[in-house]
Amino acid sequence: MKPHDTVIANIIADSEEATDSKRSLNRRQFLTRLAAYSGGALSTLPAFAQLSSGQLQPETTGAASLTPVVEAIGKEVWENDQLNEDAVSELMDQAMMKLTGRSSAKEAWRDIVLPDDVVGIKINPLAGPELSTHSIIVDKIVDGLYGAGVLRKQIIIWDRFEEHLLNAGYPIKRDESDVQTFASDTDGIGYDDEVYYESEKDSLARRENESIRSRYSRIVTEQVDVIINVPVLKHHAMAGVSGCLKNLAFGSVDNTRRFHGKPIYCNPAISEILEHKVLKDKLTLNIVDGLLASFDRGPTYHAESTWQYGSLFISADPVILDVLVLQTVNQKREEMDLDSVSKFANHINTASSLGLGTNTLDQADLRQVEV
Repeated sequence: MKPHDTVIANIIADSEEATDSKRSLNRRQFLTRLAAYSGGALSTLPAFAQLSSGQLQPETTGAASLTPVVEAIGKEVWENDQLNEDAVSELMDQAMMKLTGRSSAKEAWRDIVLPDDVVGIKINPLAGPELSTHSIIVDKIVDGLYGAGVLRKQIIIWDRFEEHLLNAGYPIKRDESDVQTFASDTDGIGYDDEVYYESEKDSLARRENESIRSRYSRIVTEQVDVIINVPVLKHHAMAGVSGCLKNLAFGSVDNTRRFHGKPIYCNPAISEILEHKVLKDKLTLNIVDGLLASFDRGPTYHAESTWQYGSLFISADPVILDVLVLQTVNQKREEMDLDSVSKFANHINTASSLGLGTNTLDQADLRQVEV
């Protein structure tokens, strides 16, 4: 963290307030436990293998009305501490084909977008180069969109803060003839004074300029037609997990710190922000980057609480994916003798109750692919 990054400094301060010190491990304890596993690696089961039935739902005709959900497991995406980009590329292709039932990745992407769409790729760059959305995944999305007829100049990679994009390895690019990368705080972008989320269900002391409004970024209100949401699979001290819902909601508006900490823990703000048509109606696909995942001390990066999971979760439904993210983080925490974080993740059930997706696995067509 850079000394002047007040956003991350505030996140760390709020996270420390929310953390139960009795269940926290210090760095030495983490390393001791990590060393207890063979080669220092942890052995979290694939998400679908953790389901109570232990069975994948069959891809039958009856499953057509269910929401397709793909878990893509890459057995060779990591070579020691380096990503095998060819293996990640193949994993993405196979996952998209599995999701859509198409025989090629090119055909799969044509099911997701139309050639005249302006597509916003919402990444998560908060945790720096180690635990942010991997560029290989973003590059594959761009290639897929282009293959589906979307011109490169119709693609925007974005987040809230320029500084976070830069720190994660995403240079700001404003060439309107090519793929652009910029943030809500980039000069000339900003927030929409006419489109906002208003709520007093927050922390008065954490409000920006004493405002009860969180304005939506002009990126989502004016610039993009379609949103592809690409969060990271990670723990979050105040929301349990930082998955699809939190990445898009709090990444699309300003004045979000007011929802952090006790007793709010980001609920119901996350779901109510996503309920607005500028997000709900534009969200087309979610791809959870689980190549490297974290099980504690999130949302910032700490090497001792991450592991090479090597997987992706993909669906149009952000709620069911967050169920899988929460399940995966909890299972890893159980291995490390840490408490479940489900009590902090009430926003997932709230999102389901608002019709943003399902939190019931019985309503999902679970499809697994291994590469």
